[in-house]
Amino acid sequence: MKKLLTIFAIVFATGAFAKPGFYQTIDDETNKPKSIIVVYEYDGGKLGGRIIALYGDDGKISETLNGPVKTADKVKGKPFIAGLDMIWDMKKDGDEYTGGRIMDPKSGSVYRSVMWQEKNEADKIRVRGKVGPFGRTQVWNVLSVSDLPAELQKLDTSGWTPNIAE
Repeated sequence: MKKLLTIFAIVFATGAFAKPGFYQTIDDETNKPKSIIVVYEYDGGKLGGRIIALYGDDGKISETLNGPVKTADKVKGKPFIAGLDMIWDMKKDGDEYTGGRIMDPKSGSVYRSVMWQEKNEADKIRVRGKVGPFGRTQVWNVLSVSDLPAELQKLDTSGWTPNIAE
């Protein structure tokens, strides 16, 4: 019992942190689902994030990286949005991932970024893009594999590295 309490205390004292997995982004203006991002590990512990699906106005998946349609017109090379790496070089720093970059696919702007998870919110992560002391934080919902379209449920990210279109 004493050992169990010690483990419990260590887990809660260290806090929670963002980790590889699937996340649903929410549109800041409409408060509706916007995309699904897979956060993946590469290069010995760095995190990257790739858009793997987009939602339509009806709230249903409208395209995936297997059938991309919309392009990021303000990003160099005008890549498809589904399949775009929008997070890269995030490194674990205590309870956060920091030191990386995040791209706004709509504007093509790149910002410094921080990702973390609140201790009492296992079903969400917070992602902040920053310019100097200013920034904006989004809350992303954690998704399970069963929440994904069937074609993405067996996605293998083990060999992925960010393809940066700055």
